[in-house]
Amino acid sequence: MKAIVPSFLTICNFMCGMLAVIVAIDDKMGMAVGFIFLGGLFDLFDGRVARKLNVMSSFGKELDSLADVVTFGVAPAMIAYEVSLQYLNGFGLVAVLVYAVCGLVRLARFNVKQSTLTIFVGMPIPAAAIILMIFTFTATPIFLILATFLLAALMVSQVRFPNFKKLKQSSELSDGDN
Repeated sequence: MKAIVPSFLTICNFMCGMLAVIVAIDDKMGMAVGFIFLGGLFDLFDGRVARKLNVMSSFGKELDSLADVVTFGVAPAMIAYEVSLQYLNGFGLVAVLVYAVCGLVRLARFNVKQSTLTIFVGMPIPAAAIILMIFTFTATPIFLILATFLLAALMVSQVRFPNFKKLKQSSELSDGDN
């Protein structure tokens, strides 16, 4: 029964991503960004709760990635498109499609190859989403399109990024061993 709790948090993450897309269509960008950040909070806690309750599972890992692709892939791409990139004709559409697809690939690759590593290979999709949201509201459309392609490339790159959660977990384990 306690395994339901982290899954419920993950589903809340997914619902926030869906709500972000819906309100973005209605041109309520502040609410849309708020839903992405709220989804990020649910994403931050679902794994912690699963570890605390000792109910980690393959199902939970897959559910988390499916929610993340909506909240940090599709929703930010939709917002960037609605705010700015739609005015660049087909180039903006291509940019957001590439961003979302690279986020999807990044999450699939993570689940298959990286979930046990202490580093991330490729930029984590939540980080890419935050950066994309910042550029969406601060950059010119041309700079935003370049940033969107760069973030997409970084997500599927071989660039190594620190995994602060894993570093903290391994230091807690080693502190407990002393």
